[in-house]
Amino acid sequence: MTEDEICRIIAGVLPGRDVAPHMSLRNDLGVDSIGLMSIVFVLEEQTGIDTMSHIMEFTEAEYVHEIVGICLKAAS
Repeated sequence: MTEDEICRIIAGVLPGRDVAPHMSLRNDLGVDSIGLMSIVFVLEEQTGIDTMSHIMEFTEAEYVHEIVGICLKAAS
């Protein structure tokens, strides 16, 4: 799994948006708490990582690169 793959997964949850690691989830992408949970569930479904064991990290993430980091750490 790569940074680009994770960004594509996130973009799939946010139709019509380009997603880059430097982007703010809330300010740049307009992700609210429900949107974040949708992203987390899709990441779990498509990557096989156990997102629920990292849920606090996901809810504290402010930027896409933080989501990427959590996913890469969980996958290793």
